[in-house]
Amino acid sequence: MDNLLDLLGNTADIIGVISGIVAVIAWVNAKKHANKASKTLEIIQNYRRVEIYTEVNKKLEQIKTEIRKIGTDGRANVQKRYKELETTVGEIIHAIPSKNNDLIDKMREVEKALRIHGDKSEKLVDKKQYAVLDSIDIVSTGLKGLMEKLKQES
Repeated sequence: MDNLLDLLGNTADIIGVISGIVAVIAWVNAKKHANKASKTLEIIQNYRRVEIYTEVNKKLEQIKTEIRKIGTDGRANVQKRYKELETTVGEIIHAIPSKNNDLIDKMREVEKALRIHGDKSEKLVDKKQYAVLDSIDIVSTGLKGLMEKLKQES
């Protein structure tokens, strides 16, 4: 009987050691897969940010075109048109990462200029228009730089 109990005890010890080894191997494999999944998720997030920045740049180009149109055409509803652009600029500000304060500040300048001229129902022309368009160009260039960084990380 003692031999049987010793045999069962030794078998249980061997099973316990093997279980421990299997658990360590499973943990190592899980950690490897988790690291791969984390890298894949980061790449996907970078591509998503690039898509967002591409859309923002398209909107910036549309805003520039609209500002030029408003400044040159003879239509009267300036206030309404600037209000629409101001809303779009607000969306762009929210799409820019918060750590890029310089880009956000430039867009706030654009938003302020649109609000002021819209409230007065005056068109952005000459130097004022160029200043706003220049601010938009700075933001657009900054976003293109961010996109390049993200593409290189991927």
